[in-house]
Amino acid sequence: MIKPHVAVLAGGYSGEYGISLQSAHEVLRHIDTSRFSTTLVTIESEDSWWIEHTDGRRYNIELSSFTWLDSLGDRQSFDAAFIVVHGTPGEDGVLQTYFENLHIPFTTGSSESVARTFNKYHANQTLRQEGMLVANSYIVEQGKPVNQSELKKILQVISPPCFVKPNHGGSSLGVSKVLTQEELPTAIHNAFKTGTPSVLIESLLMGREFSVGVIPGAQSIPKALPVTEIISDNEFFDYQAKYEGKSQEITPAEISNELAEKIREIAIKAYETLNCRGMVRVDFIVVKEELPAILEINSVPGFTTMSLLPQQLEHADINIQDLLSRIIETAIAN
Repeated sequence: MIKPHVAVLAGGYSGEYGISLQSAHEVLRHIDTSRFSTTLVTIESEDSWWIEHTDGRRYNIELSSFTWLDSLGDRQSFDAAFIVVHGTPGEDGVLQTYFENLHIPFTTGSSESVARTFNKYHANQTLRQEGMLVANSYIVEQGKPVNQSELKKILQVISPPCFVKPNHGGSSLGVSKVLTQEELPTAIHNAFKTGTPSVLIESLLMGREFSVGVIPGAQSIPKALPVTEIISDNEFFDYQAKYEGKSQEITPAEISNELAEKIREIAIKAYETLNCRGMVRVDFIVVKEELPAILEINSVPGFTTMSLLPQQLEHADINIQDLLSRIIETAIAN
C-alpha cells in the first residue's frame, strides 16, 4: 500500500520562524512513518519554499502546484499538509487559502477560522457575543497617528495599567505592560514594529494564568487536556517565559476540580465557536470569584520540547503518535 505523503510546513516570515522549525521537528519525530511518508517544507519568504531531500540536495517547491522535481526530473506531490507555521502565513489564513485553492487537505481550521482567531480583537468580540469573558479592548490601525485625540479615545475605553500587543501575532512578541498613559505611544510603536497591521490595547485582568490544549478526540469531538498553571518569573508570560525557561509550568494545575472543569468547558466552547480544527491552545486568566477569562487562542500552538501542549498530552497519557495520525487522517478524509 502506498503511504500518504505528508508535507510538514515550518518557518514562515514572522518572528516565530525559529520556534516553528523546532515545533516541526518534534511533529516529524512523532509522526508514524509506518503509516505516512513525510517531508519537511521550509518557508523562508513568500516565494521561497524548499525541501531538503534525503539525498542531501535542496529542491524548490513550485508554488503554483505545491510540487517539486526530484533529481530524476520526476514531479513529486503531497497528499496532505501538516501546518506548523506559527504567525504568518500559518495562523492568518494565508496558507489555508492556498491549500483550499489547490484542494490539498490540511490540519488546521479553515482559512476563515484561523484568520478570525489570529485577529485577537475580532476573536474576542465573537467570544464575548457568545457569553465568554474577555478583556475590554481598543484597536489602533496601522498608519493612524497616536496623537492626543487618539490617546483620549483610548483612555475613555481603557485606563492603565493595561496591555499593548500586536493584534496579529504570537509568542508574546511585541507585548508590553503599560503602567501609565505616558507609556502608551512607545508601547504601541513597539507593537507595530513586529509587522502587525493593527495593535490591540487590552484592560489588565489580574489573577492566576492558565493554559489548556484542545484536540480532536474520538469521532473528532473536541477534547480538553489537563490545565496548566503558568507562574512567570517575568512580569508576564512573555517570550523569555515561554521559550527560555523563565516560568514555572504546573501540569495539572493545583486547582479545584470544579475550576479545572470550568476552564476546560470554556476552552471547548471557544474551539467550537471559532470553528477550530486540529490542535489548539487556549490561554486564560482567572479573575475574582474564580471566573476564567480568555486571553488568547492559538490555532497553531507551539509543539517544541518546551511547549505546553506536549506536556499536557503526556499528563493525559495520550499517545502523541496516535493523535498526529488521527489529525492527518481526519484532514485527508474531509
